[in-house]
This record gives sequence, C-alpha cells and structure tokens, in this order.
Amino acid sequence: MIDDKIIEGLREYLKDNYFPEHSSVGIGIPACSNLIDSEVLGCGIAMSESISRISFRNVSDDASKYIKRHRKPGGFSHALDGKRKEKGLTPAELYKRANVDRRHYSRLMGPEGRHPSINTVICFALALKLDRKEFDDFLQTAGYALSNSSSRDVCIMYCIEKNIYEVNDVNTLLFTIGIEPLTRDV
Repeated sequence: MIDDKIIEGLREYLKDNYFPEHSSVGIGIPACSNLIDSEVLGCGIAMSESISRISFRNVSDDASKYIKRHRKPGGFSHALDGKRKEKGLTPAELYKRANVDRRHYSRLMGPEGRHPSINTVICFALALKLDRKEFDDFLQTAGYALSNSSSRDVCIMYCIEKNIYEVNDVNTLLFTIGIEPLTRDV
C-alpha cells in the first residue's frame, strides 16, 4: 500500500536522481560544427574526402558480426519464459501479476513473437521482482533501458530500490506525481 511517506520519499529521490536532458548542455561536449572540422579528422583531410574513403560494406559486415556476437538467443520471449521458470511462476501467475491480458501474453510468447512496448516489459520485470541489475538486463533483451533523464524511469528506479513490485502500486505512484501509469487500470 502506498502511503505519504513513500510518496515523499519518491519526491526526494526524483530531486536527487532526475536529470532532464537539457541539463547536459554545456558540460564539455563539442558543438556539431567542431566535429566536422578538418583538424578534428586529422591529417588535414576534408570531410568529403574522408567519407568517400569509408567502406560501407566493411561497416555493415562489422555490424552484423557484432549483432551475432551479442544477440541473446530467442529474444524477449525466451528471456521472459526463462525468468518465469526461474522464479517458479506459471504463465497465468506471471501475466496476472504484470497486469497483462492473456491474449497479449500469448501474442508475445507465440510463434510471431511480437515486440513488447516498454511499459509491458517494465510490468513483466516488476511482476518477476527483479533486482536492479536483472531489471536492466531484462529491459535490454527488448531493446530498452531506464534513463535518469525521464522522470517516469526515475520513479521506476525508486520502486525497484524500495522493493515496490506491485504494478498497481507503481501506477499509483506514477499517477500521484503526474505521470501516465504503465497500465490503464488505475
């Protein structure tokens, strides 16, 4: 249950951990115009000359090798099923805890392997009661990550830190601070 102490703790956590994107401006990041300066490219090579020397085929081959080396087998559905079994949950227990419809869960786990939204992935991660490292790794299997430049993400980080894993409680906290909940059932 969410009480005033938890809400006040969240507000303090946001003050300490939320860094809007615009705050990174002016911290020593070179301007884009400096990046294309011929001195930056080295040896006085003009930008157009250096681009013409790039072999896009090599870049593509390197990217393909990287993807093959770092891709997790089975993608998100495989990771979700593995975590579900590791936590000793039935599929029904998992999707009910995550506040996800059975049909939606079936589409994610089925042969077509639909790609989940970030909210769906977060709901499953909460339902699995993952610690922060597991949570981050799990989000990465679907191509997502939490960021300190998103107040919603910082709220999720707070919930993980405080072991608040009930999706409805997380939704209540999000709603309380004026952020759209993860699911529509608030």
